[in-house]
Amino acid sequence: MAEATVLVVDDDAGFRAYVRAALEPASYRVIEGTSGPDAVDVALRERPDAILLDWRMPGQSGITACRNLRAQEALAGVRIAMITGLDDERDRTLARHAGADAFLVKDGDPDMLARQVRRLLEAGTPAVG
Repeated sequence: MAEATVLVVDDDAGFRAYVRAALEPASYRVIEGTSGPDAVDVALRERPDAILLDWRMPGQSGITACRNLRAQEALAGVRIAMITGLDDERDRTLARHAGADAFLVKDGDPDMLARQVRRLLEAGTPAVG
């Protein structure tokens, strides 16, 4: 696979650094955003292949950001994953209805994160899960 660009949107600089450290060795280009509105601005400017959106961010939740991203025709082909520390069926359903392609749980395993992003980018990835 050619190098893919992944936008990670999280208000926690430490988590953004963790994602960068997990994905760059796997040949992904990682770009960052810090808020929901920032997600749309950066995505429209950079056109990433995938977006990892934190669920809980001040000002605008990842769910609202996901809906706003999906409303952008120019970003129709971008794969979006909600990423959170909680694993709950209700949250998975909300993510799916907001337009997320996947739901990832923050588990602290960088190799697992790289595999999950690879699956997110592959054709035929299940809608959520």
